[in-house]
Amino acid sequence: MFDGTEGMMGETGMDTVSFVILHYKDRAITDKCIQSILKLENQEQIQIVIVDNDIHKDKNSRKELADFYKGNSRIHVLPVYENGGFSHANNKGYAYAREQLQSSWIIAANNDITFEQKDFIKRLEKSRQKHPCHVMGPDIVRLCDGIHQNPMDTRLRTEKEAAYTVRMNHLALTLYPFSFPLVSKMLAEGSQEQDADFYGSMQEDIIPCGACLIFTPDFVKSESLAFTPETQFFYEEYILAYRCRKKGFSILYEPSVKVIHDSAAATKATYKDRKKRLRFMMEQTEKAAKIYLEMILEDGKCTEKQKK
Repeated sequence: MFDGTEGMMGETGMDTVSFVILHYKDRAITDKCIQSILKLENQEQIQIVIVDNDIHKDKNSRKELADFYKGNSRIHVLPVYENGGFSHANNKGYAYAREQLQSSWIIAANNDITFEQKDFIKRLEKSRQKHPCHVMGPDIVRLCDGIHQNPMDTRLRTEKEAAYTVRMNHLALTLYPFSFPLVSKMLAEGSQEQDADFYGSMQEDIIPCGACLIFTPDFVKSESLAFTPETQFFYEEYILAYRCRKKGFSILYEPSVKVIHDSAAATKATYKDRKKRLRFMMEQTEKAAKIYLEMILEDGKCTEKQKK
């Protein structure tokens, strides 16, 4: 009987790899991602969990997504009915892949990610043999400009930095929409030329981009949830990395494993107005940064109590 400590073996005796894809609104975007997975080698190892997070649609409309994929027994459509956001929906898919499909590997990816390396699964296994880790961040290449989104950061944010993020987002929201030109300029300046040696080399203990996170068997054996505490959107990477650091888990950036990211395609489909989209980003970043800050402060209190 499966007890959560061992993964299910595929038809060839190899570990089962589940792709957890978060769907929202645009089926064409999701299907492009799904079709890229279906073209990978080692299909006998692969399971796909589509988490239908489009909670505002009626039951008949949501049934269309399940009907669209019902001909493939390896594709599982999992509807979510609570408006819990990114972390909550991904946790639903992760738990289903872990408990129901008994997966060893779980890959949580945005629906605007495509997998173009046919030997993607073999690359995962080869990397783990050489460099065991708990969470793997692949090379995520942004489709619109070729920017490499991993590593997202090389260190955790400090208490002071997290507090600053909360304050600045709150201030920008208070002054919105008058702050829109300045915030837009700051975001544009964030996209700059990159050093090939930086994204071209394997790195440890980094902050991985949340657009595609690979949870290895070492993580899946130990953890019943991928994201905790849950956030609606944004900052989940820092929260995950902070949690891993506390547990002694390793996070690896693996440049030999690559995916393509049609960045923010799903968000753009929801918020076509750029001002509304930017406001949404700031609101969610402020909320999530507060959660991260609370984690740091709580651990600080515990440390002080232990000293006493």
